[in-house]
Formats: sequence, structure tokens, C-alpha cells
Amino acid sequence: MERPSKDKIDRIIREKYSVSLMSDTKWEKIIDRVTDVVGEVFVNYKLIYSEEVYDSSLDSSDFKPFFIEPTLYKEVEWLEFPYSYCAPVNRNNLKAGTKTYDQDVAAIKDVLDMIGRFDLEQSQAGLKIYGYR
Repeated sequence: MERPSKDKIDRIIREKYSVSLMSDTKWEKIIDRVTDVVGEVFVNYKLIYSEEVYDSSLDSSDFKPFFIEPTLYKEVEWLEFPYSYCAPVNRNNLKAGTKTYDQDVAAIKDVLDMIGRFDLEQSQAGLKIYGYR
């Protein structure tokens, strides 16, 4: 998928959402604090202009204004910390296969609760933080 221009991103936000719940600073604070306390985390995330759900592991925040370069924080509709995820057994040897890992979402929620109040949704899949509604 081709990434839209900044003007188109702003237009999508205005037309599709009634409220913006996050800022670059809040996203960065969440990622930095969670990874400082819990360590590397796995996330699923959805961008405002796509129906596809992407995934990544994070061990710190990227450089402002990027969520994961070249994606900007303002493009993130929601971010989810799943209870379990599938990832390579060895990142340096992808032929080694994949494995299902468990993630301590309760510990992540504790960190989030210490930071502040966010629009959270907990499900059987994991803990989701909304950037827009």
C-alpha cells in the first residue's frame, strides 16, 4: 500500500474520526516506559488509511515524529499488545522456523496505569490502546 501524503492523512483524520486521543508525546511515553519496564514488546497496530493489521516488536520508541519509520504516530489508529504472538525462533536464522510466545499484558497494563489514563480495550486477544475514535 502506498503511504498517503501528510495532507491526505490530515483529511482522513478530520473526516473519519470525531476525537483524537493520543499525541506523538503520549505514544512515545507509552513505548519508552513499557519497554523500559517490561523489555521488548510485540504489538499489532492498525493505520488510519488501511484495513490491514500490521505487527512489529518494539524495544524503544523511534525518532520523533516516527512510530516506525516511515510511519508517523498520527497514522496509528490503534496499537494492541497481544497475549501471545508468533515470531521467529532466531532472528538471525529465519529458516529455524517460528514459535508462539506469551506476553505479560498484565505487566504492560500496570505500566500504562502508572503513566495515565488512556482509551483502552481489553479482549481475549490482548490490550488495545486507541489513538482515534
